[in-house]
Amino acid sequence: MVYLIKKNVKGEVYYYLNHSVRLGSRVKTISYYIGKGPFSQSEIEYLIKEKSQMLLLEAEFLKIFSKKSNYEHHLLPISFINIIERLKEINRLMAPLNKSYFDKFEEDLRLRYVHESTAIEGNTLSLRDAQLLLEEDVPAGSTLREMYEILNYKELFKFLRTYKGGISLKLILKIHEILMKNIDDENAGKLRNIDISISGSDYDPMPFPVLEEELDILVGWYKENRAKMFPIELASYFHQKFVEIHPFIDGNGRVARELLNFILLQSNYPRLVIPFERRGVYLRCIDIGNLTDYTPFTIFISGLLIEDSFRSVYVFFEQFKKKIKEEIYSTEISNELDNTIASYKEILSIIRGMEGKIENLNLNQLRKGKWKE
Repeated sequence: MVYLIKKNVKGEVYYYLNHSVRLGSRVKTISYYIGKGPFSQSEIEYLIKEKSQMLLLEAEFLKIFSKKSNYEHHLLPISFINIIERLKEINRLMAPLNKSYFDKFEEDLRLRYVHESTAIEGNTLSLRDAQLLLEEDVPAGSTLREMYEILNYKELFKFLRTYKGGISLKLILKIHEILMKNIDDENAGKLRNIDISISGSDYDPMPFPVLEEELDILVGWYKENRAKMFPIELASYFHQKFVEIHPFIDGNGRVARELLNFILLQSNYPRLVIPFERRGVYLRCIDIGNLTDYTPFTIFISGLLIEDSFRSVYVFFEQFKKKIKEEIYSTEISNELDNTIASYKEILSIIRGMEGKIENLNLNQLRKGKWKE
């Protein structure tokens, strides 16, 4: 609650708006100087109404900067978790204040996601082609399969908007059914009934008789851990194990990435886009995961999420820092935003270094753990 106080200094009366905010175990009071006055009751009401927003916004930022994660985590350093959580909360705070910008950003993320996810599987349509198909149903000059690979996401997003449950075998089959519609109708939404191999990998997926049992185990693990495990680790592990099971004849990668995003979106993270140009690192991280080392894939996913989360709010950092200094004369938030930028750059540098090592190693070197050196 914002309230008015008066301070007497050498016979002069100064008026301030105050707001108290709880930061963990302590309470901090933040102030905004409004003038010497005197002010009428109507002027006071007007000032409280007009100036409260900045005080309340500062209070929310202070809460974000003091917040500590309570999730279990086993693979990511706490510095990674802190920057991921901080950026998520800043996005949450800024979105209602800049609705049109964030709506457009989310729309662009969805488009990029569809384009990149299908490109990873060999689709040759351009980003513009994908946009025309999704927004205007304009046919692109390519094969019917490539067109349906894009268009099926439109139906999938419509279905998921009204879906209220969690991950289940039924949901997994439904996602596959939608994504494979008009592409492989015979096998769409059905577990494979043959054993298969993965091109370019020496990993053998689960034999077909145990597929339903293995998926039930994975879904059970997800339900047991979703409330306590850090969502990035939860999502990346689920994706990795799903790919190892490889329950379908075709479409496993697309379903895996959709399930990964389902987990992230349920925890209020932005949609994760794996760019086609980083396909090599993506697949290499999965190869390492097949050897039961899930750290590289989790770090890779974290880096992508940090990039897009930062990109969505950075445009507001400088203008908000300036506004805080001018209107509230506070350096604390400005300094914390600078620290956030510095942490972002440092962590991203670490992740890029890991990716560079992984991309240049062969399977035998990965098996020996050379990426850690």
